[in-house]
Amino acid sequence: MANTLPQAKQTLTAIESELDLSEADHLLALCKASADHLRLDILRVLSKESFGVLELCRIFDMPQPGMSHHLKLLAKAGLVTTKREGNSIFYRRSLPSSKNTLENLTRSLFDAIDQIDLDPQRRTSVAAVHDDRALSAKQFFDKNAHRLKENQDLIVEFKHYSGCLQDLLFNEDLAANANVIEVGPGESELINLLINKFEQVTVIDTSEEMLLKAQARLSEDQGKKVEFLLGDLNLIQANKSPADLIVLNMVLHHLPSPQAFFKTAQQHLRAGGQLLIVDLCSHNQDWAREVCGDLWLGFEPDDLTLWAQEADLNVGQSVYLGLKNGFQVQLRLFQN
Repeated sequence: MANTLPQAKQTLTAIESELDLSEADHLLALCKASADHLRLDILRVLSKESFGVLELCRIFDMPQPGMSHHLKLLAKAGLVTTKREGNSIFYRRSLPSSKNTLENLTRSLFDAIDQIDLDPQRRTSVAAVHDDRALSAKQFFDKNAHRLKENQDLIVEFKHYSGCLQDLLFNEDLAANANVIEVGPGESELINLLINKFEQVTVIDTSEEMLLKAQARLSEDQGKKVEFLLGDLNLIQANKSPADLIVLNMVLHHLPSPQAFFKTAQQHLRAGGQLLIVDLCSHNQDWAREVCGDLWLGFEPDDLTLWAQEADLNVGQSVYLGLKNGFQVQLRLFQN
């Protein structure tokens, strides 16, 4: 559903060609861009995450030329930015910069926008886009479960960062009887590390095929220490005790809304509980989408920090590892 090249190329070129404005012109562009109900709704939608042009067209039920026009005006005013994810282009709301003389005005505008709830119909349309992203990921895993680990190892193998991950966990004050949840375990050896440290571990996945793969890795005795649950974190944890530790190992880039997950995790962590994210830093290797089903090509560390802070999580230990193939892994701990 993302806007793909060459579809987005014309829109992006038009946007980039008009960004060199004087301060007075910038102010006029900001006033013009914000003086429209639809564009304010676009800014509300983009406040939480990134969307492609075609996804925005679906959310707002309008043709691509019209949406491109609105995005062009918002970009000219410095209110939205673009990010290229391989052959796809996503739009997100800009972060007000201290280098911009209109920083305070932009922040005030965003604060005012965020105090007005998004129309229920728009929220339903956003949820539908999320559902499509999630379904696409699930279908990929169900279809490619038999070869997924081999494909993922082309990017990074668990052994490349297992030592750092173990040190990270063992440095935290987590009791052996802690309530530990791993989301999307796959065939990673991480489950073995977790059951060696904790008495009981819960693993969650939306793909039954991937759950079976994870279960097959364990001996009968090891399996007794693991509860396997089919579904997502929100549904499964709704009536359960808050977690002491939630772990996502190379999973965040498969989620339909990575930013929203931080808030979800925060809601299911006890006070003082930890969220451990292991994932790739941003990269431009678009082939990862085809062979591994990645929805996102890694993440900027600053984005993870920002999303955690927006979810009222504190930033803890962070480790970054460069790999010989050019990828970089980030291991991040966040505390509730």
